[in-house]
Amino acid sequence: MKCGVFLPTTNNGYIYSVNSPQYMPTYALNRQITVDAETHGYDFVLSMVKYRGFGGETDFWNHAVESTALMAALVEATSTVKLWASVGVPAANPAMIARTVSTLDDASNGRFGVNIVAGWNRFEYEQMGLWPSDEYYSDRYVYSGEFVEVMRKLWDTGRVTHHGRFFDLDDCIVQPKPAHPITVVVPGQSAASLDVAAAHADVNFILGPQEVLKVARDALLERLDLNGRTCESAVLLGIIMAETDEEAIVQARHYMAGVDLGAAAGMLAAASNDRSGTAAAQQHDSRTEDVPEIVFEHPERATYLSGSCWYSPHIVGSYARIAAYLDALDTEAGVTLAALTFADYEVDVVRFAEKVVPLMTTT
Repeated sequence: MKCGVFLPTTNNGYIYSVNSPQYMPTYALNRQITVDAETHGYDFVLSMVKYRGFGGETDFWNHAVESTALMAALVEATSTVKLWASVGVPAANPAMIARTVSTLDDASNGRFGVNIVAGWNRFEYEQMGLWPSDEYYSDRYVYSGEFVEVMRKLWDTGRVTHHGRFFDLDDCIVQPKPAHPITVVVPGQSAASLDVAAAHADVNFILGPQEVLKVARDALLERLDLNGRTCESAVLLGIIMAETDEEAIVQARHYMAGVDLGAAAGMLAAASNDRSGTAAAQQHDSRTEDVPEIVFEHPERATYLSGSCWYSPHIVGSYARIAAYLDALDTEAGVTLAALTFADYEVDVVRFAEKVVPLMTTT
């Protein structure tokens, strides 16, 4: 299992609660987190692209740094950790992104990668006049697939004529070609997103408990066999950890007690435009003021939480339970990468490396 950090490129990270750490996504903060990640042996850092948040009492995600600009700045602050930026394709052009990433591949000596986000939140792009139409909900993975196809052709050949359904390029030049293979990440586990990942990606990001991740991994492997390609599966998980289970549970329930229901309503409004994708559908998980008991269903592993104040799934438990959970994702579900989020990045990135990683058997 190779662990990376999903950077807090939006205010307050990935927990919308008045009780969780409140902060702005400054460059200084993200630089320190990235340097800590490199120093402590993380494999990669990934930054999210976000153009509009969900409001509420915490003004959740209405403050965001630009992903590619951030990662470009981090090139000079680092020397070994991989740097993966995210691109929202409705707001981008594949030739321009190909040139930008090729430049950053050179600057980083082969450490740069790009996460291709098809885009499910109409409100993000509509505010800029960039939402294609509501037909995009059904076409978005065809669109993102052609986007990556064009981008890879430009990296491979440096000169492309392409007339497709969505993109037209006439003798388009992107030179010099990148000197290193560039990691392409495609998130999602719907049939359409897995098709794109199997055809074009090096990494496929997926969400869910272990049994759901295994289904997604197996479905990807079937497609990869047909395409004669390889692609790793990566999970996005938040980490709530402590020396003891009891301490971790107290922390998690404190955050849940402060859930920002206004932000939750904003997410639901955005997700209600489209229920076909995993990212949108998960926002319909239960989000109430109730604070349920947290129980451990496995004698040795962390417990899995979604809904409530968690934008993305979190696991909760002692350092040993967190380690056992992540090991099982590798050995039992075939998930070999983990992009991790934390409540308090300034402390937890180092703490995870020092307290959890030594207990893992798959790193």
